[in-house]
Amino acid sequence: AWISGIIRDTFAKKGEEIVAANLKVFDDARAWTAAQNVTFTCIAPAVNTDKRIMLNGNEAIALGAMAAGVNFCSFYPMTPGTSVALTLAAKGQAMGVVVEQAEDDIAAVNMALGASFAGARVLVPTSGGGFALMVEGISLSGMIETPVVIVVATRPGPATGLPTRTEQADLNLVLYAGHGEFPRAVFAPGTVEQCFHLTHRAVHLAEKYQGPTFVLTDQFLADSYRGVPPFDLLLLPPVARPGTSHDGPAPYERYAVTESGVSLRLVPGFGPSLVVADSDEHTPDGHITEDLSVRVAMQDKRSRKLAGLRAETVPPDLSGDPDPDLLLACWGTTLGAALEAASAMRQSGTSCAVLHFSQVYPLAPDHFLSFLQKVPRAVMIEGNSTGQLARLIRQETGFVFHHHILRYDGLPFTARYILDRL
Repeated sequence: AWISGIIRDTFAKKGEEIVAANLKVFDDARAWTAAQNVTFTCIAPAVNTDKRIMLNGNEAIALGAMAAGVNFCSFYPMTPGTSVALTLAAKGQAMGVVVEQAEDDIAAVNMALGASFAGARVLVPTSGGGFALMVEGISLSGMIETPVVIVVATRPGPATGLPTRTEQADLNLVLYAGHGEFPRAVFAPGTVEQCFHLTHRAVHLAEKYQGPTFVLTDQFLADSYRGVPPFDLLLLPPVARPGTSHDGPAPYERYAVTESGVSLRLVPGFGPSLVVADSDEHTPDGHITEDLSVRVAMQDKRSRKLAGLRAETVPPDLSGDPDPDLLLACWGTTLGAALEAASAMRQSGTSCAVLHFSQVYPLAPDHFLSFLQKVPRAVMIEGNSTGQLARLIRQETGFVFHHHILRYDGLPFTARYILDRL
């Protein structure tokens, strides 16, 4: 029998005596079972036989990045973000992806900016402590208007904190990282599928608006495996690309002032145009300046890109009753537990829905504010101790969540945890 073969293969190295003993145990157990008056039916065949792939969140992020054309990844290892880079190293070689382990986090972000300036599509995975060291590089991205995608896989802090546990406490860090003011987009996937698609979108928006974008995940989603349908790459939208030639009036101005704030970005070396970048304030052609009127014009130009990012904000997803008495608002990886808790509330007779934010900045109030204002009871669910998204929504819209369910003990949310606190 095939089971006997498995037993032999498993215990062969331990000697024939051990193999014989285990075969006897199996034969005796089979004989005893056959002698019992027990009837049972086999489990019904699986209904869904569609092909699926087994992925965790970090692997899906890496695949989404490759699908968007990312071909350079620099990183310094830090749990729980490291496996994004390891997946790119393991799977990306056939796609021409270069993965470089830098000497530290500062070098990692600056390597990425250099590669991006030269025309690569770049991604940098890290965690909160590593990202803290990258802050000056993020500001440099904002000033020289060079795309970079940062994956911040959070864990409980401050400092080393609980390095193998989960939390959602780095939203404020990502929102406000970098000295000075410049636009950004922050995504917070709640499923493995969203990890793939939102990373792809983050690459597109970084390239289109020429600045930093962020994918904010955490240890729970990073290491959680799910069976998901294969992604249809033919359905993915195109990703923005830099230019290689300048057909406008000479000379080319890398930071030409435009109504949208987005200037034509050329890859240096692909034509006669001189592409200049400067971390100091600069004139439209990229050279350092102390002209204060130019400073105002350039700051206003960069800031105008936020309107474009807001126009492309992913709306929050509403699941459940369309006119609920109870609304569970959440973001990122709290989604699964919130959906399960809402289902239990509906089964007990309470009209309930879930509003999940997979993009947390910039917010577009017209997507959700009127709905929040008419709900009798809205509860914000967050994996931090201060209700960071609730505070951001209040800051951006004036809406106040009077009820919160917060968790910051290092463990992921469960439906039971939420239900016990409603």
